Amino acid sequence: MDKCMVIDKAIKRIANDYDLTIDIVMKAIEGSRCPLDFDRMVEEGSFCFRGPDDESKADNASICLASKILANKGVQECILPIICNRIKAWDHENIEDLLSLLRQVVSIMELNPEDHPLLETCGLDIDHLPSENIIQYMRPACKIWAMDKKGMCLIGSDANEMIHIDDIPRT
Repeated sequence: MDKCMVIDKAIKRIANDYDLTIDIVMKAIEGSRCPLDFDRMVEEGSFCFRGPDDESKADNASICLASKILANKGVQECILPIICNRIKAWDHENIEDLLSLLRQVVSIMELNPEDHPLLETCGLDIDHLPSENIIQYMRPACKIWAMDKKGMCLIGSDANEMIHIDDIPRT
């Protein structure tokens, strides 16, 4: 199995999954204050080298390696602000886009939960997500975290549910 192929696939996987360029991922890796030891990382993840052929084995191994790369604190310090800035610049068009960005941030933060107990650790104020104006008298008993231009709202205790403003029960 070609270790370089696994590393390349892991970097491409991160770029694709988080809508980053390969150059940004490489800069995050190379600029990390916590250097990555790819030889050790690939060796530790050797149990991921499963599959019927070399291509499948490399794909499976790249999943493990991508997670290990994203768990690196220095890589997180580079990538999290990029995604958080996308959240802050959300265009209010589609609440699904905002939810997807929030899920990306959380998926990275969950790799080191002791470093990121709250979203605020990456510069986001969850109580002030970008949103269309939600008229005060329209606020129901449940928390509306954000609303898009079509009236779709992000609700739920973890800001992970969507519902149209007209479908939220009033109390």
